[in-house]
Amino acid sequence: MSINFKTYSDLWIKPVNDKETEGLSEVLSDDFVWSNDRFNWVVNKQDTIDWCRDTNLIGVDFSAYYENDEVLVGIHTAREPNVAESSVMFIAKIKDDKIVSHHYIREFDR
Repeated sequence: MSINFKTYSDLWIKPVNDKETEGLSEVLSDDFVWSNDRFNWVVNKQDTIDWCRDTNLIGVDFSAYYENDEVLVGIHTAREPNVAESSVMFIAKIKDDKIVSHHYIREFDR
């Protein structure tokens, strides 16, 4: 399966919004990292899948800024109960049709 922005964003929506993690688990590389440099926060593939299964956050309105065979850049809105709506910008890196990293920034003031 070739990864593009639409495929990847759909694979994030399923586990986060619907708690169906199989597709995302298949597309993430075994050495995948999900990170936020501002908070010095880095988790591995299993911790990412666990977070998706446990979160009450909902991701909506995914939009691509740029994509090619090596990188996907986009934004989406994040909604959580009792938390202000926020915007998320991310860069996902691709190698051998697997996502090897997902770096994000989440902003509440828009």
